[in-house]
Amino acid sequence: MYCIQTDGLTYSYSRQERILNGLNLKIPQGSIYGFLGPNGAGKTTTLRLILGLIRKQNGSVTIFGKPFEGNRIEILKRTGTLIESPSIYANLTAAENLKALQYIYQCPESRINDVLKMVGLHGTGNKMAGKFSLGMKQRLSIAMALLNNPELLILDEPTNGLDPNGIIEIRELLKKLNKEQGMTIVISSHLLGEVEKLVSDVGIIHNGSLLFQGTLQELKIKQENSAAICFETGDAGSTFSMFVENGITPLGSKDGKVLIPPVPKEKIAFLNRILNEASVDVYSISIQHNDLESIFINLIK
Repeated sequence: MYCIQTDGLTYSYSRQERILNGLNLKIPQGSIYGFLGPNGAGKTTTLRLILGLIRKQNGSVTIFGKPFEGNRIEILKRTGTLIESPSIYANLTAAENLKALQYIYQCPESRINDVLKMVGLHGTGNKMAGKFSLGMKQRLSIAMALLNNPELLILDEPTNGLDPNGIIEIRELLKKLNKEQGMTIVISSHLLGEVEKLVSDVGIIHNGSLLFQGTLQELKIKQENSAAICFETGDAGSTFSMFVENGITPLGSKDGKVLIPPVPKEKIAFLNRILNEASVDVYSISIQHNDLESIFINLIK
């Protein structure tokens, strides 16, 4: 079952500027879905359309198996969101900011302290939110998104302004919420290394079109043929030349290592043999798998 599904979602700011081109998102229930794309790809516009923050032009949005239109209030009661800049009252404390929302949500007052502990802000006391650092404001915004104990959490760049330790803490919190509560989490981010450690599913958008959608494992398998074989030798220059002479065009050479495209294992043994016969020391032969960042760059190019 899909927690969020869009069909033919299209949006334009003008006749000349189309932002989304028939987007068909399928976000599985209980997944951590990484929504990735370069700046201007249409990520935030998509999230705003899904939540009804901007008027839909073409296509449909279904959340929790129900059309968003006609079920907006019911769906939003079950959803927590952080889109773009945090919406915080600067002249209130963290607890007072949450108290204002707690009154709207009608959730237990004890929930305020619970979410402050979750994001590491329970010790801020009477400090006004306007004096918070960017990272503290981001933590407070995540706490606000979690206040109503949502079934669906949508976060747009949630680790903005956080230091490395804060990023790790938020990552572990999201994993815990997903595992223990079955919370579906949609996270838009440009920190691909962090996303790779967190998500189960991925959607990659570029110029308003979906380039890939599926599990992280499926994406890595799909891009497996773009992995490289690395030869580390005592003479990279000779290694490079000998590979070219034997019909192999290297991908590059750096720090004594020569990278070549994937070849059959018999070819690897052959290349190793000719290097040995030429008295070129071979220190290691390894496969360099692409990480999410490399795969992402390959796809959008």
